[in-house]
Amino acid sequence: MKSWVKFGLFWGVFMALFINVVFPLFDGTEIIPMKLLVSIPVWLVFGLIFGYVSRKKDPKNKVRDSNE
Repeated sequence: MKSWVKFGLFWGVFMALFINVVFPLFDGTEIIPMKLLVSIPVWLVFGLIFGYVSRKKDPKNKVRDSNE
């Protein structure tokens, strides 16, 4: 599995659990299982997008200034 895919899936699961479990625990509100089940696929997609964008950006390919 490519590194950006692993990173994106980890990020998506982390964000889904953090937002739907940790924040309600701190606030003292109810954890809604249906909201968690719906948000996991959404966060996985956004995590994959985030992983692709953040890991595929290669600083080695930047164009150098002609003044250097």
